[in-house]
Amino acid sequence: MSRLFGYSRLCLWLCCSLYGSASWADPAQQAQELQQSFRTMEEALQHSPLKRPVDLSSRESADHLSGDLYASVEYNLSALATAAGSTQHWCEIMLLLSNTKACRTSAGPKNSMQVFVSSSKSADTADATATEFHLDIPGNDKAYFEAVVAAKDGPMGTQDIRMQLQATPLSPTRSFLHLHYSYNTHWLGRVAMQAYLQTLGRGKVGFTPAPDSGAGTPSYIGGARAVIERNTMRYFLGLDCAMALAQQEAPQRFNAMAECWYGQVEKYPLQLHEMQRAEYLQMKAAQYPR
Repeated sequence: MSRLFGYSRLCLWLCCSLYGSASWADPAQQAQELQQSFRTMEEALQHSPLKRPVDLSSRESADHLSGDLYASVEYNLSALATAAGSTQHWCEIMLLLSNTKACRTSAGPKNSMQVFVSSSKSADTADATATEFHLDIPGNDKAYFEAVVAAKDGPMGTQDIRMQLQATPLSPTRSFLHLHYSYNTHWLGRVAMQAYLQTLGRGKVGFTPAPDSGAGTPSYIGGARAVIERNTMRYFLGLDCAMALAQQEAPQRFNAMAECWYGQVEKYPLQLHEMQRAEYLQMKAAQYPR
């Protein structure tokens, strides 16, 4: 099984190196590449250890960290485009994460969002760091959808934050998507990451099996790669809930998304459990703008 996933990831890495990171590429070409990626890893997705057809990987270098998630989802491309096609919906997705305290969209043509992040368990933004994100939709037709959410500077010394969603239909009711999440770090960011890993992040793991993981009880990687794997999965689960509830009206939609998201993350308690359900839902109800 590990060989199957390893081969699939190698092929996907080659595809992404050539095409996937270039949002300027022709949408028809991007759709073809995604379709080819699905064919390459279809069998591996069917046997995914993540309890659903999902493959998640990460990479780390001296000043760059990235996570890539591929998934087959039971939603058509139109539902996906609705869930990820506006700053309002992206704000709701980002607000699902427990360390996001607020998200505010800006009126006008800039498609910008101001996201407030803090490690505090309080619901307010008193000690939160604000980051301005911009949403771009490079592709949106019946064969391909792409959304890019990016920020120049972020919390904890992060720079060039980029979340790229690409999707193509597999059938009238199914889609294949690729979610890429990455950022750069300078020296201050690396110091902040090490401080986090030694305190709040101590002992937390990602989804990739550790090199010494045995056939019995598996062990998983830790460190910075584990951090970006957890957040990539959190954003994917937020997208999944957004797709399921895209037709509902706000604020009922966000309340339902919070219920949905908590249920989804608790399927991976080793990696994603942070607080009890009642505490989480109360906090998010207080944070959503009425």
